[in-house]
Amino acid sequence: MSRILRRMALVGAALGLALLTSTHCVAGGSTGLYVGVGAGQMQGDDDFDDEASAAKVFAGYNFGWLPFLDLGAELSYLNGGELDGDVDGTSARLEVESLQAMGIAGFSFGPFGVYGKAGMADWDADRSGNGLNKDYSGTDPVFGLGARMQLFDVTGRLEVERIDADEIGHVDSLTGSVVYTF
Repeated sequence: MSRILRRMALVGAALGLALLTSTHCVAGGSTGLYVGVGAGQMQGDDDFDDEASAAKVFAGYNFGWLPFLDLGAELSYLNGGELDGDVDGTSARLEVESLQAMGIAGFSFGPFGVYGKAGMADWDADRSGNGLNKDYSGTDPVFGLGARMQLFDVTGRLEVERIDADEIGHVDSLTGSVVYTF
């Protein structure tokens, strides 16, 4: 009986090792089209030094030209909740949304990876308060850093991004995302 259990354990260990070393699991960033959705937190500064919830959807393409190097392009939409603040002694709120186009470069270490992002963000912000209603918009640089973990065609990502806007101050976001590669 113990010999059968040992064989079953060896077969189970071999199957587990084969799964972990499969090309889908350790190939790094999967090549091809991907889509994702994320949620997290947005942080403002200047008059709106506050935190609010944030949600994002995105799509991109990862080019698999080199074994340990991930190169890609991504288009994303970020929608933030209300940032509370104080403008000239009056209570106010700021809502920010952004459409972003970025290039991505990173390194793969098996199913794990780290990456940097840089590009441009076309953003809109609505400020509201007693006599403070104003709409802002602009196109400014956006950049970020992230880490990912991949299992088969699904990837989990954790990333921080900053929209470097002069009119409303810096807008930082921290999001956790789930990505599916086709």
